[in-house]
Amino acid sequence: MNIKFEKLMRSHFPLLLKWLETPHVKAWWDQDIQWSMELIEEKYGPYVNGYKLDNGEAKKLQAYIICVDQTPVGYIQLYNAYDFPRNPPLTTALPASLAAFDIFIGESDYVNKGIGTSALQLFLDQYATPNFEYTFADPEIDNIAAIKTYTKAGFKIVDTVNKELIMLRKNDLTSQNINFQL
Repeated sequence: MNIKFEKLMRSHFPLLLKWLETPHVKAWWDQDIQWSMELIEEKYGPYVNGYKLDNGEAKKLQAYIICVDQTPVGYIQLYNAYDFPRNPPLTTALPASLAAFDIFIGESDYVNKGIGTSALQLFLDQYATPNFEYTFADPEIDNIAAIKTYTKAGFKIVDTVNKELIMLRKNDLTSQNINFQL
């Protein structure tokens, strides 16, 4: 299995529309939105250019399509965790150099095959590790598949806030030991 990442392009928008309306993605990603090509263009158009608008301010965001043996199967994005403050704000003290990501496998035939874990590890090693000391994840407590994927990819649970786990991964290719103190 060969996993690669293609920068998000407008030609990928029909795939995003399909995937975002797929039940296994919809269960955890923008449940309250009925996606259309117009909404995909509005939200993901800036991502193609490497940023996300937040209150009119362009903030860096890297968006990619996950490909397995040249077949597009999912989506992943990476950004500075502090560029998009959480509401409510976290009370947990987190490291200063902190990436955050979002990921889903959109193609049903590729779910539950370990691709999410493999893609996440590879992606973080290639894109997060060179730029951030840690990576942050905040899956919902009920999202068992995401929690298992993140744990296998080296994340450790450091806190629980509302209905989300706060997980960290030390971005060090030689050691995934997190000695982070709350």
